[in-house]
Amino acid sequence: MDKRFANVQALVNSLAHCNSGGLYPHVFLDYDSWQRLPWIWEEGLPSHLSAVCDAEKCMDALYRQAEEKFRRYTDPCSPDSFLLRFQAALSGHLSELREALGRCRTQETAPVVNRIGALLSPVPVFRDLERGNSELTTAHPLPELARYYQQIDYVQYDPSESEEGLMKLVAKVFTRHGYDLLSAIQRLEEDTTHQLSIFQNAFNARAALSISEHITAPVQVKLPILRELLERESN
Repeated sequence: MDKRFANVQALVNSLAHCNSGGLYPHVFLDYDSWQRLPWIWEEGLPSHLSAVCDAEKCMDALYRQAEEKFRRYTDPCSPDSFLLRFQAALSGHLSELREALGRCRTQETAPVVNRIGALLSPVPVFRDLERGNSELTTAHPLPELARYYQQIDYVQYDPSESEEGLMKLVAKVFTRHGYDLLSAIQRLEEDTTHQLSIFQNAFNARAALSISEHITAPVQVKLPILRELLERESN
């Protein structure tokens, strides 16, 4: 087999592995504190309602942070998005393939080389994946914020439990309330990572199908002609 043709064929076959890259991001949220301990007077809150309000306010901020990290990879305008990473990878691969194809050009092969070269356009694939990225964003959102409210652990410190009589009534006034967000934070991190993994796998699957439909399959039809012409010239 002609070495020039073998290189072209190998590059065409490897298009099947052109995707958004082995990123598989794991999401870690940034936070300094995840709890308010009710038995520490400065941290405790005077009522359960105030503890709920404060905990949910903190969870709101963490959820917005998770959304930002999620959009880093799913928003097509983000420089780290799966879509832009894929577009860069495919453009680079097609550029290499065009160079290899150019080395096969001779007076006899010029017509088929031109026809194959015309098929090496990323535009229809990019169009498919831009639409696909939008559909995947709708299909794989983060779970609702309310889900993480339910994961918050609330704690009460009631000093009256160890008292009796009048002292029990007095101590009751000093009841304090707190919370622990750690379980909710960990679940949010896991869910965001899981949704990104599902999104990326689905994106890569669509990319493979689109490349096959618009580039690989049409090119493969013409490769035997190029191979025959090159082998005829070498004989």
